[in-house]
Amino acid sequence: MENNNLNNTSYKSRTERKKFEEELKQKQTEKEKELETKRKELKSIIFDDEKENIYRKPKKQKIEDNKEIKKPKLANTFLSLTYVSAIALSIFLILDSTNRIDQVYQIINAFLIMITMTCFLISFKKSFFKNKSVPTTVTALLVLGTIAFNGLYMTNVINLPTQSFLPDFESENLTKAINWTEENNVKTDQNFEYSDTTKKYSVISQNKKPETLTKNINKVEFVVSNGPDYNKNIILADMTGWDVDDVLKFIENNFLSEITINFEENESIKKDTVISQSKTGTIKRNEPIIFTVSLGNKDALSPIKLKDLKNESLLNAEVYLGRNGILYELKYEFSDTVEKGHVINNNPKQETTVNPDEMVTLTISKGKEIKVPDLKNKTMSYVTKWMVENNLQINYKDKYDSKIKSGRVIESNYKKGDIIEEGTTVDVTFSKGPLVMKKFDNINDFKSWADTNGIKYEIKEEFNENIEKDKIIKTSIEEGKNINLEDTITVYVSKGKAVTIPNFNGMTKKEAQNECDKLGIKCTFKEEYSTKSSGKVINQSITAGTEISKGDTIVITISTNKKTNTTTTRPSNGNSSNNSSSSGGNTSSVTIPSTPPKTFNNIYVQSDWVNKEANPTGNCNKIKTEIQGQTSTKVNITCSYKASAEGRGTGKLHEDSPYQANKSYSFTEGKTYTFIIVS
Repeated sequence: MENNNLNNTSYKSRTERKKFEEELKQKQTEKEKELETKRKELKSIIFDDEKENIYRKPKKQKIEDNKEIKKPKLANTFLSLTYVSAIALSIFLILDSTNRIDQVYQIINAFLIMITMTCFLISFKKSFFKNKSVPTTVTALLVLGTIAFNGLYMTNVINLPTQSFLPDFESENLTKAINWTEENNVKTDQNFEYSDTTKKYSVISQNKKPETLTKNINKVEFVVSNGPDYNKNIILADMTGWDVDDVLKFIENNFLSEITINFEENESIKKDTVISQSKTGTIKRNEPIIFTVSLGNKDALSPIKLKDLKNESLLNAEVYLGRNGILYELKYEFSDTVEKGHVINNNPKQETTVNPDEMVTLTISKGKEIKVPDLKNKTMSYVTKWMVENNLQINYKDKYDSKIKSGRVIESNYKKGDIIEEGTTVDVTFSKGPLVMKKFDNINDFKSWADTNGIKYEIKEEFNENIEKDKIIKTSIEEGKNINLEDTITVYVSKGKAVTIPNFNGMTKKEAQNECDKLGIKCTFKEEYSTKSSGKVINQSITAGTEISKGDTIVITISTNKKTNTTTTRPSNGNSSNNSSSSGGNTSSVTIPSTPPKTFNNIYVQSDWVNKEANPTGNCNKIKTEIQGQTSTKVNITCSYKASAEGRGTGKLHEDSPYQANKSYSFTEGKTYTFIIVS
């Protein structure tokens, strides 16, 4: 407006015009200074002094619109809380990362959160106080970078190191699980269970959760499938009238293993229909069952083009040929590619036209040809993997061995280089390490332990004032020392305090009893006719001066002048004492009781006495201990050893043994009974 006025004004002279322009310029400069002053005043109202970094009490100032303006106190409070929370979250993520598989990823994210929040606060301050946009730009780039990093990691574009963890081995082959435990130095146990749903030698379950960090695992247990239980009972319906294909489906679904299907000509029953079956009702899966199926009118059968039977099960191949009236013969070969019990090839080949009653040769797989490696000194993991890879059955045993390290193979029933088939049961004995001498107080406890472990021993008795009778004083092998199973352990047993037997001759019964009580021995008395003084001791069963244990029994003979009528006579000095008195040529009549030996009937010989260990000597001791425990020590049990012609295992009862497992026998005191054990 002023410019227009300037242009429209007529000035008297150039000097006046110049003067007017200078005045106008001066007014504009003053106005700008005034506006700048007002802006500074407004800014000081909104924010406090930067040097103090705190909000001052807001001052009220009316501006042109008379509105009240306050500093952003609430915004700063929330920003402070957010920053503290971000720091706390970052610290938590770093500490928690030690228990996470993706530890590196979590630590990186923690630092990104702290850096981003710090830049955000700086950008907030700078943009308000100094009107600068660079910090805001940096913060935005950091946020975008964090989002991009997480996106790339989650889509597996970026791979970061992770901590070792336990995978989920469910339904995986056991070999894979064992390899993992060996690589990560984790102990393992396998428990085998039958399963209809999980493939044989695959893991059914594990006792540790998947993704558990390896460093937190000492031992993991796997439940492993042993395949279907063929001893399981099922109900077999009467399938008469069923189509043979439906029968095959039932057989497959119920894991029946011993099935024979025969075809016979029958014009009255439709072809491929079951005519009869050998069993119905409750049966075991592995029981032999025979189905007879109608072939229909044999003359109506037509030639067929033989299909390729490779990899078909033997049963399916037999049914295919049988229902077409074709004869067949079987031969068996090893195969690395075809499953055991399945067809390797057929002759004639596929697409060959075959007439009924022609012969077809089926070559059936025996599975892989398995050459037994040297198993001695191998670990249990090695043997288990060998079993799984070759579809074998392992019968695990163990025993003490001072030469082979614990957990390693001592021996096997197959030697290195032997050829075996899939499904073969291999007996493998593992070492429990050296047998260590234990501390025993009671001799009976020692005997039981020694007999169980097949240890030879001898017992020597000694008098000992400090150790109770029948307690062990010492053994020839010290406690904690390794035992060589071929050695004999000498056990020294206390007879208690020694008591010297006095000479009782001439004492009365009361005097003898007092003396026995004083010495702590047991006295039993009997009377015997004698011409000597009646009521006095004339004999004693243990010679005077002999040392016996406190608590032992001595028999003392008292003289009597009464004769006893008996059917048998003997000299009065006929007892065992070397110090007995002689009555000259006189004799006395005494009763000699006659007790027949006792017979123990219905003593059952249990199979588990000889089935636990392949240890002939130990099993013999086990038989002796068990039988004498049920009868008496007067029943004498001995053993002889020889090889089995029937292939019975070492330590088992021989086929020629007069006494066999799972049968009852009678044993009489004083007689000797010999068991024959396989050597």
